[in-house]
Amino acid sequence: MAQGIYSGFRGAEIGRRITVNGEGSVMASPNKATATLGVRTENPNLQEAQADNAKIAQDIVTALVSIGIPKDDIKTADYRIDPIYTYEDGKQLFQGYRVTHLYTITIRNPEQVGVVIDTAVKNGANEVMNIQFTVADPQAYYNQALSLAVIDSYKKAQTIARTFGIATQPQILSITEESQKAIPGPYLVASFEKSSGSGTPIEPGKLEIKATLKATYTIV
Repeated sequence: MAQGIYSGFRGAEIGRRITVNGEGSVMASPNKATATLGVRTENPNLQEAQADNAKIAQDIVTALVSIGIPKDDIKTADYRIDPIYTYEDGKQLFQGYRVTHLYTITIRNPEQVGVVIDTAVKNGANEVMNIQFTVADPQAYYNQALSLAVIDSYKKAQTIARTFGIATQPQILSITEESQKAIPGPYLVASFEKSSGSGTPIEPGKLEIKATLKATYTIV
């Protein structure tokens, strides 16, 4: 909804001012994705839990490289060892150890996300989370949105001026860019057309990139 403030003054020094908010947005198709995945193992013996985890983790990396994911795009995101306890009758009982090794995978082709997940799970991954789609150059899209926000503010100022019967065109006095809005997470949409196959059907949605500003125009 348009928001504007009109201040009318007869004094030549102050003039008449219109302050409006401008908004602009563009939709972008993601061209990169990241996913966090890995393996969690549990064993009463710490060394065995670590050994099992290391073997599966290496199997996952080898399999991902074999489907075209560069080794440099596979980075350890978290590695931790946690003791496992249960409680019975108010007593803490030690059960063993949990070893977790998570990788952050950069996927240069978003269409490959489902294949990456399936490949990792097939090779022992039991943790999959934080699938995110992004664009490689978000600033370029933001600049487009910012330009649309400027146009939007000018059109609002024109509308307000005409409503008051003012024929002259608004002249820009100041523009204040609001904080850049972060790109929201995309929609993860299961494609039912593809779900007849055995692969995990994950499809990236569109990313909406927004810009907002406050502009003040003068009308003389």
